[in-house]
Amino acid sequence: MSQSVAGADTTSAGARSEDRKQTQDHRPGVRRSTWLYGLASLIALSIVAFNVIRPIVVLPRIAPSPGFALLDSERQPVTSENRRGFLTLYSFSYLDCDTQCPQSLDDIAALREAVAATLPADTPLSFITISLDPERDTPERLGAAGAERASPADAPAWLLLTGDPARTRAIVGGGFGVYYSEPNVPAADASPRVRFDPRYVLVDHLGIMRAEYRTGTPDPALVARDVNLLLEEAANSNGVVRLGYEAAHLFLCYPR
Repeated sequence: MSQSVAGADTTSAGARSEDRKQTQDHRPGVRRSTWLYGLASLIALSIVAFNVIRPIVVLPRIAPSPGFALLDSERQPVTSENRRGFLTLYSFSYLDCDTQCPQSLDDIAALREAVAATLPADTPLSFITISLDPERDTPERLGAAGAERASPADAPAWLLLTGDPARTRAIVGGGFGVYYSEPNVPAADASPRVRFDPRYVLVDHLGIMRAEYRTGTPDPALVARDVNLLLEEAANSNGVVRLGYEAAHLFLCYPR
């Protein structure tokens, strides 16, 4: 009888030892889960606190801008990769665009001058105009037109680009969504050579389209506001603050 009780005690002690071992084996997993839950809570609270203390407004990420390779007024290649790291305001027109044209080079030059008066001189913003009549708008003609509209000296850089007609149509129509008619021989009634809807497209330093202005004469203050929003996002999208910006995109915190 005493041997049986001793055996039972031994069995019971072994069972308790095994239970303690299993409990200890599970503690690291519990600790990891607790740590992950705590980190997630901290991140969530940080995002909420950042948005409460400093509300974030972002421009929408519309779509990647199209890749391109065109020529400037000096016949030098300009590609979409050259624009990485800079903000670019794209526009679309042609040299023979007269008063009936919805977005002439003079309209673009006026916007450039007005934006220059609103933003600091060192703002990393460039203007690019892609010709809708590339067969007639040679680099030499574009260079002369750009020289006539070079002032003011402290305005953002402005590139006038041209290239292969088929490639241009793929870039402008397929990439930027600006559809235009084939260039026609000037008619007696002075109708426009090319018909198109006016459009400006603001692209960020990562090559993402962030704003569209579907008018030939957008408000310069609106353009300057959007440029400043992109500069602020690029400067502050680091660490925990970056999570706040991603949350702003998630919840569509767009300007009104």
